[in-house]
Amino acid sequence: MRHPALFGWLNTHVMRKTRFSACRRNGFLFVGLCAIYAGLPATVWAQANAPTAPSAPLQANTATQHPSSVAEQIKQLSTALAHAKTPEEAHGLQEKLEALRSAKLSPTTQLLVRRAEKDLTTDKPDDAVEDIGDALALQPDQAILWRTRAQMCLVAGDLKGAITDIGEALQRDPLDVESWSLLASVEEHRNDGKAALKAWQKVLELSPMTDRNHKRLDALHIKAYGQPT
Repeated sequence: MRHPALFGWLNTHVMRKTRFSACRRNGFLFVGLCAIYAGLPATVWAQANAPTAPSAPLQANTATQHPSSVAEQIKQLSTALAHAKTPEEAHGLQEKLEALRSAKLSPTTQLLVRRAEKDLTTDKPDDAVEDIGDALALQPDQAILWRTRAQMCLVAGDLKGAITDIGEALQRDPLDVESWSLLASVEEHRNDGKAALKAWQKVLELSPMTDRNHKRLDALHIKAYGQPT
């Protein structure tokens, strides 16, 4: 199965492209940020902060899973991720979660995601956004596609689109660490340090090993509130 690895590649590649190319695209980081702000619906935070019953981790066997079974496995693996003792353990659980989240993508949808990958490698993020939009037209219930289009929007310089799509992703899958991490990055680009910090705190709630030494947490806290005196 190729697509879980593909989404992992996209996560890494999108962050790299954002660092080196987004800042030069039409000055989008500095124009109209107040007009861009859309924010997440209050229901997203309510869903994300709802308690999850502790349960034993399951293997991500995705070949013939009923939707409710997949959702239950995501909850159980997410609980295990929140209690992971090492970065290696957390990484393994994240891989299983990505496999579960992408398990229901159709062959046509996977083809469109791979096309988006190619567009990114050839510096065509706007085309990548369109590709994932086509994928969403086929499977709008798949949270991972909303997250992926948000990543493409960030690279393309569409911060408003990124915020909107992350909201859609988190409404469908509030336990997705990658979506919360992406939200932190988008808010940081918007120069909203407090919103970025809040999103990153949610990342650490769901996956403490993501920032075990709190380096990014401390950096975002300084951006939000300044250097401590």
